[in-house]
Amino acid sequence: MRPPGVALAVVLAACGGASEDPGLQAWLRVAGAQYAPGATEPGPNGPRVLALNLSRNSAPRGDSALHLSGALSTDANAVRFWLEGDRGAWLLPAGLPDVTLPNALSFAATAALSLDAPLGTRTLHVAAVSAGGEVGPSSDATLEVLPLASPTGVLVLSLSWDRNADLDLHVVDPNGVEVWAGNPNSWSRPAGAPPDPNAWRDGGLLDADSNGGCVIDGRNRENVVWQQQPPSGHYLVRVDTASLCGQAVAHWSVSAELDGGVVAQSTGTSTPADTRLPHELGAGVLARELEVP
Repeated sequence: MRPPGVALAVVLAACGGASEDPGLQAWLRVAGAQYAPGATEPGPNGPRVLALNLSRNSAPRGDSALHLSGALSTDANAVRFWLEGDRGAWLLPAGLPDVTLPNALSFAATAALSLDAPLGTRTLHVAAVSAGGEVGPSSDATLEVLPLASPTGVLVLSLSWDRNADLDLHVVDPNGVEVWAGNPNSWSRPAGAPPDPNAWRDGGLLDADSNGGCVIDGRNRENVVWQQQPPSGHYLVRVDTASLCGQAVAHWSVSAELDGGVVAQSTGTSTPADTRLPHELGAGVLARELEVP
């Protein structure tokens, strides 16, 4: 049995798959795993995947919470994941013995789908890898890739960008409240008001801190959404470039939808100079102003 903690680099070297490529162009991305570009050829022999569990069989583009788990035969040293037709695969060390199956090792991983993953049903392959680099037969599951659902609400303010960079959306409402990663909801309980467990829904809500800290999630989009009637008045929309995450530039687009119709749009480019700005309350360059009746 492989002792816990064996370095994944040893497995990669044995597989001939060691790479400095971070796998940012892959459709499937597995957190904490090592990317190996190129096709995978499962063999008829070698270690086996004894059980494969997929948290769900459909996920939208940009989803970063697809959970995979299962069991491997005890001659496995690692597990390999890849999506049908993808540019490469992901290698993760085998885990501790599986408490539910005798004579088996466990594995668990969290995967994400990039925004350019092809739509439709594809096969997700999982194969065990021996200490010598032999890839066993694959265990397969079907995965339907769905379009990224656009948020819906009375007022939707959106920021999207074209590179794997960390950009942040800041929105200042007519009351002067700023919604951003440090304050994801514009609502606050008025002094003396009785507790209301549903009152938070009245605020403008930030749905994600995409690529925060350069942990790439593939979304490249953030939205502030008012599900209820938003405050009337003047809004400011700013774009803060927290980090370009190794990219030279990032091109962004801001849009505003009110009652389902686009009422404002703007575009811009983030450069290294923008990353030197303070990244806090009030940060970012002004991208758009708009009036909400």
